[in-house]
Amino acid sequence: MSDMDLSTLQRRFAGSSTTIALGDGVGAVGALADGTSLCERLSHFADDVGSVSLILGWTPTSLSGLRPDAFARIFTLMPGWGVRSLLTRPATRSLPTSMAAIPALLSGHLRPDVLIARMTERHDGLHFCTEVSWQQALFDAGVEIWAVLDRSANTASAENPISSDAVTVIGYAGDRPAEVPPRPPDPIHEELADRVLSLVPEGARLQYGPGQLGTALLERVDRPIGIDTGLLTDAVISLERRGFLLGQPSATYLLGSDELYDWADGRPILRGIEHSHDMTRLSRGMPFVAVNTAIEIDAVGQVNVEGVGDKVVGGIGGHPDYCTAGRLSRNGLSIIAVPSRFGGRSPLVDTLSRPASTPAHDVEIVVTEHGSADLRGADWAQRRRLIAELFNLAT
Repeated sequence: MSDMDLSTLQRRFAGSSTTIALGDGVGAVGALADGTSLCERLSHFADDVGSVSLILGWTPTSLSGLRPDAFARIFTLMPGWGVRSLLTRPATRSLPTSMAAIPALLSGHLRPDVLIARMTERHDGLHFCTEVSWQQALFDAGVEIWAVLDRSANTASAENPISSDAVTVIGYAGDRPAEVPPRPPDPIHEELADRVLSLVPEGARLQYGPGQLGTALLERVDRPIGIDTGLLTDAVISLERRGFLLGQPSATYLLGSDELYDWADGRPILRGIEHSHDMTRLSRGMPFVAVNTAIEIDAVGQVNVEGVGDKVVGGIGGHPDYCTAGRLSRNGLSIIAVPSRFGGRSPLVDTLSRPASTPAHDVEIVVTEHGSADLRGADWAQRRRLIAELFNLAT
């Protein structure tokens, strides 16, 4: 990024507020080719201008060089590990929004002036790399795109290429998309996966979350399935090699190792959130089975996935989007799979310690390593009884 580019932005918005969105996911730019930090450069710019807001999406890696006090506001849309240290800062506003709502929010009420994102160049134009996320929606809405080019980056975008004339190239990346190698599942995740997979019909489309349970699910599948999810992880490679992957998987982010990024390169896998989290699309066609987890679940099946009390560990994300789509899908399912105990406590609580991320009526089956509670057709009293009986099996 050149000083000229920032100076241009500074002159354009002199005397008014400026909002900058940073591309998210593992492809978020950290270092520039000249060895400087993008976030440090933006922090200096915010100091000089004095009224700059920053929009951050899902941030799984650290934001090296970012000085939060330099910004008038920092909006976080889907907290990841990289933004946890920002959540208590006075300038930070952590917005409670699901992933499906983000494109409309950023194209309207919270529309930024500029999006800065990693892009790569192919013969047909520029492409987003290891994520499309909400970036495509901003381009489609006419938000100015400033690209940090990474000519060596892989791309799995299924979106149309973007003409170089429609983008301002401001510099070159000095890093690669971050690797987040998967953790192998523990036996309890394999037990959960086996119970969940007994409910998944052959030919269904499966949505899964990142982490050990998601890895166990894909590693233990024994029949052909499709993958229609938000985050695509390394385990899809094993699924394909074993001959159980139907068609091309669909997602909006990649999250894993360089092996995943190399495997995905050139495949039309990634689309914008307006596609990956479209509840109408997901609920139609082949059965859609959503498999998600919970930090807390209450007596009737309300779910909290953000944290415990004041301790935030995640965001709402696509949890309610996928649970709703699974419930609406003919022969599909909305499944919550949780260990009966983790971290020395039960996820079953009398009252959620934070607002509900997903309402009870969008939860159809709760699975633990000891069994499952089928809540379809159950009234409120029956839901209480079935959930209590399931977790009592652990005692």
